[in-house]
Amino acid sequence: MTLSPSWALAGQAVDGVGDAHLTPGLHYRVLVGPLLGLPVVPLAVSRTSLGQEAKGYTRRDVVWVDSRRRILTPPFTVAPDNPVTAYFPAGRVCCWASVEARSESGPAGLLVEGVVATPYGDAPVARRGAAPYHVYASHLERVVVSGKGVVSGLAWLPADVVTGTDKFRTAPLPTRSGARYAGPDDGMDQGLGRVKAGAPQRYGMHEYPAATDPFSCPYADPAKEHDRVKALVPEPGKSLDRLVNDLSAPQWLLSAAEAVVDDDGEVLGGSERPLLMDLYQGAVDPGIARWLGLLDVDDLAPPLGTVMAYLVEGLFAPDWAALAQARLDPGPQVHDGAAAVHAIAQRAPELAQYADRVGQMDVGPFVRLHMILAVTAGHPLDPPGTLKLAAPVSGGWLPATAPAAERELVIGLDRLVPGAGLASALAQPAGATLAERNPELPPERRLLLTARDGTTSGLLADRDVGEQDGTWQLSQADWFGRWSTAERVDFAGADRPRPPRPVFTLTVRPPALTTPPQAGPLAGVLRVEVSVPPVSGLPAGGRLLQSLKLVVGGVQTVHTVTTAETMVVEVPGPALAPTATGAVTVTALWTDTAGADSDPAEPKQALFHDPRPPERVTVVPTLAYTARPDATGRARATLRWTPGPGQAAYRVFVADETTLGGQLADVAAGVIAAGDAGQAPSAAQAATLLAALRAAADAPARGAVWDANRHLLPRRWWRQLTAEPVPRPASGQAVFTHEVSGSLTVLTLFRIVAVSAAGVEADFRTSPLLPRAVPNLLVPPMPSVEVQPLADAARLTLTVPAGPTPAARYRIRRATATTETTLMPVVAEGALPAVPFTVLDTGLKPWLRYHWRAEVQGPPAPGGGPAGEWSAASPAVAADIMPPGPPDAVTDVTVTAEASGARIRFRHPGPLTGGATAGYAVDVYRSLPGEALRLFTTLPGHPRPADGWFEVPDPGGVTGTLYRVVVTDPIGRASRPSDPKEVP
Repeated sequence: MTLSPSWALAGQAVDGVGDAHLTPGLHYRVLVGPLLGLPVVPLAVSRTSLGQEAKGYTRRDVVWVDSRRRILTPPFTVAPDNPVTAYFPAGRVCCWASVEARSESGPAGLLVEGVVATPYGDAPVARRGAAPYHVYASHLERVVVSGKGVVSGLAWLPADVVTGTDKFRTAPLPTRSGARYAGPDDGMDQGLGRVKAGAPQRYGMHEYPAATDPFSCPYADPAKEHDRVKALVPEPGKSLDRLVNDLSAPQWLLSAAEAVVDDDGEVLGGSERPLLMDLYQGAVDPGIARWLGLLDVDDLAPPLGTVMAYLVEGLFAPDWAALAQARLDPGPQVHDGAAAVHAIAQRAPELAQYADRVGQMDVGPFVRLHMILAVTAGHPLDPPGTLKLAAPVSGGWLPATAPAAERELVIGLDRLVPGAGLASALAQPAGATLAERNPELPPERRLLLTARDGTTSGLLADRDVGEQDGTWQLSQADWFGRWSTAERVDFAGADRPRPPRPVFTLTVRPPALTTPPQAGPLAGVLRVEVSVPPVSGLPAGGRLLQSLKLVVGGVQTVHTVTTAETMVVEVPGPALAPTATGAVTVTALWTDTAGADSDPAEPKQALFHDPRPPERVTVVPTLAYTARPDATGRARATLRWTPGPGQAAYRVFVADETTLGGQLADVAAGVIAAGDAGQAPSAAQAATLLAALRAAADAPARGAVWDANRHLLPRRWWRQLTAEPVPRPASGQAVFTHEVSGSLTVLTLFRIVAVSAAGVEADFRTSPLLPRAVPNLLVPPMPSVEVQPLADAARLTLTVPAGPTPAARYRIRRATATTETTLMPVVAEGALPAVPFTVLDTGLKPWLRYHWRAEVQGPPAPGGGPAGEWSAASPAVAADIMPPGPPDAVTDVTVTAEASGARIRFRHPGPLTGGATAGYAVDVYRSLPGEALRLFTTLPGHPRPADGWFEVPDPGGVTGTLYRVVVTDPIGRASRPSDPKEVP
């Protein structure tokens, strides 16, 4: 027999004396770890009396350590700010302890707590706040003394010293024998018998919210508890049956699929419910725990202060693989299950009958465990203390159909006892009567609630709280069914969500027009369609919608919500002048039954366009010409016009004389194409128009005929050039270009139709017609030029051969450095008279070679069209310009004597520029006294001095020296020599 570790098999006992709910007797509670599974045979419970305060069984070897980690030796004083802890020897299990202490008077007093360690931290499982300070549970790990008083010692009971117990009873599961369990056939009856025997004396505080303390609860009939549990056990009974008989997985892994449904019964999904954990969780209810055999009462009434010890022993078939993975060791494995049952039967003989059945089970190996539950008669542990409540926190609104509103309220709980069952009651609004919040099951009875997240502290959530403020009352019960007093906390109300933003669409209906259209302002109709959200589509916690506030152009109207899916509201639009455009901004708000408005809907703008046509385009319909054909053979026609009132855009149509003439010829011959009936002119009108076109003298005249008869030409005879209308320019004229073939010899005809902002077109038949022609006449023949040079001019004779295009104008180009036409400036142009034609080109400079080329231009196109084309330039002709004779002699020759010689000065009447030649040379001759005349120096004729005087210094000039000057031109012709001059 192995003493169980605390995680596997644990428990506690308590005397019900003086408790408001427990029936008189000693109550013991068994806790089984999930990995251990259910017992294989009924638990065996034996008992013994250890006498007054278990004297003769206890030990006193503990180590006292205060909160400042100082080791103390009794006697010592305990202060409120310095609790002291007693540590037991390592490897020993304490199941009962008595602290020898004296509490000092005052509110602090002394509190003794038996503590165990849990995954969530230390948890006090036994408390005693009055002498004698006895605390007990199967596995006390430490004893903590707090408050104010003097401690003189501690006696503790090791669990392993309790051995000689007497047969008492067994605790069979409320089921029949199966693959994992062997027990009596009347297990269900025994389970319900335990329920009735241990039934509470009063109803729980979770069923009577008006009770503020356990003694305020009304008395209960034990038969009522029997009926309550009997109504609850069918569902856990199914789980128990499967746990006992389903060998497909370890007990702790068996689960059942559960459908998750909403309040309307609609399936939202599924979940897996672990059967064993669910069964043990249900045992938080003391009635279910008694039914399972995990809680029972001994009606023995030992003398006051007597310590009774209960030995609880069981055989289990745990999941050894899971235990190994979790590094948990419950004790040695037992492979002979039958022998183990016989060993247990020494204290419970009725179990021997199940030994053979256990021996045949295929669920081993087993483990045989026991624990000791000690209790002091007449000195019960303290009942659960009042909970410490945090301020409730409001969560989000939960799904509920309006006008219902449910929110989640979460409260933090402290000072919880292990395995606490909770009683919850709410009053809304604050000051109202408290109402039970524990689920009703079975009818007129309530289930206990449990906290989550922690051992001594946790959270509790209520998911059915309204919008109002209120009071929350909570109390707790321990695993025996003893209750604490109630504690209350107020919570604030919550603002319900505002309605959703409206979603709407806008439709504009134009005003109806008469014939002819009305002249004054007209207003259309704005149709607003607002989708009414279904009740199920309202936000969680929201109220029903009551009205719609519609804001159109800053003016608000209110409309009652209807049951239709869509609300339709029609309001007049702005009154608009002909072809005008107006805009109206629309938004909307929902108002709920409490008068709360939603956020405004996203504003939308409705555009209103007056449906009346705009004025037609005004443009001069005379013939105009396209640009000249380009290198690709295309000619660009450019249309320009000034936008008029109401014109937002324009459509442009095109046709040519050949196409329209063919249509007219067919109509004149009586052939009406499909679609032309009722639109084409009559045969007589077509014939008259064709005759007028044939009689027209030229292209301008034909263009005028077409314009005068534009009303006869239906729209379908024209090709639309603008897939999208040409928008009206922000300023200036509207411009449209279109390319046509550069070889066209017929007119291209355009129609411009104005379009309003509403897309309404001006009347097509009266819209302007614009004729356009391509300037594609041939150029005149290339001329020829003859030149006769003169002294400072040239006589040019221009001759033009005969050709299809006569020459109307001429221009002559001249240059000295090039014969490239584009680089030669025009020096003469004008109308060309009869040819040959002579032109005198004057102002030429001597000593330059000039080049001339001539071009002639054809006449302009008819009707003020573009000027004619220029011909190719004639071949270049050239001539040199030079003076007819030698240069003139110099004048005003003077010679003056100077200290350093002589100086000769003279002038010349001409410019002496040499043009493209080497230039003029000015030779000065000198004759010294007694010598012949010789060349003294040569000066360039250009550039001449700024003042016009040539000066020649002669350092060797002496009195009597003679000087003469001669000018020579670029071709060597010399002037007359100047008169001789001597140095005086």
